[in-house]
Amino acid sequence: MSFINISQDFQYLMPTKIIFKLGVLSELPTLKIQMGKKPFIVTGKYSSKINGALEKVMEVFPNAEVFDDVEENPSIETCDRAGQLCRDSQCDWVIGIGGGSPLDVSKVVAGLATNGGKCEQYFGRDLFFKTPLPILAIPTTAGTGSEVTPYAVITNPQNNTKQTVADTKIFPKIALLDPRLTITLPHQTTLSTGLDALSQSMEGLVSKKATPISDCLATESCKLIFKWLPEVLLQPENIEGRYWLLYASLLSGIVIAQTGTTLVHALGYYYTLNYKVPHGVANALFLIPMFKRNITFFSEKLRFIIEFLGEEYYREHPEISLKKALLRFFKDINFSPISTSWGVPDDQLELFSEQLHSDSYRFRNQYGAFSKKEIYNIFKETFEI
Repeated sequence: MSFINISQDFQYLMPTKIIFKLGVLSELPTLKIQMGKKPFIVTGKYSSKINGALEKVMEVFPNAEVFDDVEENPSIETCDRAGQLCRDSQCDWVIGIGGGSPLDVSKVVAGLATNGGKCEQYFGRDLFFKTPLPILAIPTTAGTGSEVTPYAVITNPQNNTKQTVADTKIFPKIALLDPRLTITLPHQTTLSTGLDALSQSMEGLVSKKATPISDCLATESCKLIFKWLPEVLLQPENIEGRYWLLYASLLSGIVIAQTGTTLVHALGYYYTLNYKVPHGVANALFLIPMFKRNITFFSEKLRFIIEFLGEEYYREHPEISLKKALLRFFKDINFSPISTSWGVPDDQLELFSEQLHSDSYRFRNQYGAFSKKEIYNIFKETFEI
């Protein structure tokens, strides 16, 4: 019996050392993590202070230089300022603390510190000629999995796009994951980051770069999110749920480090950049429209989603089963998959469709052919589910 295409060849790289433990940040003094003489800490304005992560790290590394001005959807200007401060402070390693935004900026800073120049010079793949500074990543949200990816997604306000610095040399050396740090997350952040992790894992399953290993991890991640996100949203201090959601997020990061993301992310960027819809929410708005299409290529692979969520699998019309399953899950987490619920009007869909259709890079991992009309229909369906 064959479970995979035996002619499928693949590579798998995960160089990050993962330390995952409840309360592990309190054990930081005994872990003896020391990748240089003076660390440069990259974090956001609030969360790492509220959950105590920044204080705990500073107790161990009192000589660290702190950059705590990372915003949501960080800009190239933020990266450039942080990179210059890191160089001026003569720091020789980087600690990223926070959600995906601070972790992504920490990767860019690590590269800029040794290579010089500006962030926008490195949009693309493997453009850091000199080895970046080593990175310790400490995630405080259960969402992006950035602690185990070689990507940094940065907003370029010059053309109102999100662009990616992708380089295997910016994989963090160590990822320190403490589920207790996520207990103080607001409801909305828990929801959005959980949906982001779900989207990453679901996209990993249908990516052209999917592998047997990534499929296993993505499937497990999806199941954990389906089970635990509703529980944690109802009981924010459910530490067991927080544990498994952070683990699921970690798995989703490992998945996209291998597979990349697909058209779901590309579509979601338009709602985030133009209407400030949280990244994970924006992705989730496109899960039903896109996976109705994806399931025509992967009906058996995606069948577990339908059955795990308690819906009947219609072999002749699996797209109907998938829609029912996801709507059931969205109801469980009190999430509206209608774009207008998140402040999105439908007056720029033609423009978005034209822009996306002309950007061939966004389709690199996506199965299927998509005309401009089909892309418009996908945008439109987020208003009609």
